[in-house]
Amino acid sequence: MKTLSIMALLVYWSVIILAPVIANEQSKYADKIIYPKKKPNK
Repeated sequence: MKTLSIMALLVYWSVIILAPVIANEQSKYADKIIYPKKKPNK
């Protein structure tokens, strides 16, 4: 039971620490997306 709680805490802390890093990487990829030009209405 003790080892299970330690493993759960390690997973929890790693998610808290890595969440901002993952969010920053996703915003970098969002800048590279090329959106199509707006077509004129006919």
